[in-house]
Amino acid sequence: MSGTTPRLGLKTFDQSDPFLRQDFNDNYGKIDAYPGVYICTSGSRPAWGGAQTGLRIYETDTRREMVWTGTAWRALLDAPPVWTGYVQPNAAMGKDTHVYYKMATFAVNRPGALLVHLEVEFQCQSLYTANVAARPQIDGSDSQIGSTSSYMRVHQTNTSGAGWSRHFMMGAVGLRTVGVGSHNFGIHFYTTPSSTTSTVSVSLASVRGYAMLVNSQDT
Repeated sequence: MSGTTPRLGLKTFDQSDPFLRQDFNDNYGKIDAYPGVYICTSGSRPAWGGAQTGLRIYETDTRREMVWTGTAWRALLDAPPVWTGYVQPNAAMGKDTHVYYKMATFAVNRPGALLVHLEVEFQCQSLYTANVAARPQIDGSDSQIGSTSSYMRVHQTNTSGAGWSRHFMMGAVGLRTVGVGSHNFGIHFYTTPSSTTSTVSVSLASVRGYAMLVNSQDT
């Protein structure tokens, strides 16, 4: 009795069952439905039409894989898309003050997770001690990885006179699962109500960062 191959289910011949013309046609149909990657160069791509939509080629000279859309060649989306953002608010802040800034809005074409990295530049007057914190925001929600925020305590270095403004940098990283559609990222920056001086003087100078679409877990 004839059998079938384990992967594609092609009919096999064992001399006990007649191998008919239809058996050949069925086998060829299954093979045609499971094509492999077509090997070529960037200058010898096949002339395909609508029936080949979704098939891939591998270019030996560029080491790229391309997919045929039915009308054009497109690169595979195997590298994560990245969106950048920048704000320069120079926002003056006192004790227990919160500010929020959206840095970029963009369209996501597949579900995944947005990984956001921010570099925050702020100034603090030397006459005061200030507790400052930063949280990445994704779609308007705090999305800090780990603790509730990236935190820094800047100590007072002068007790009299005019003092001076000191510049500091701090990083913050966030992650949030997203679906297909429009999304954005930004920053939530704030000073806490606790400090060792009665007032504080902080300025959020600038924030730069990026969002990267990744898979947060292997599913």
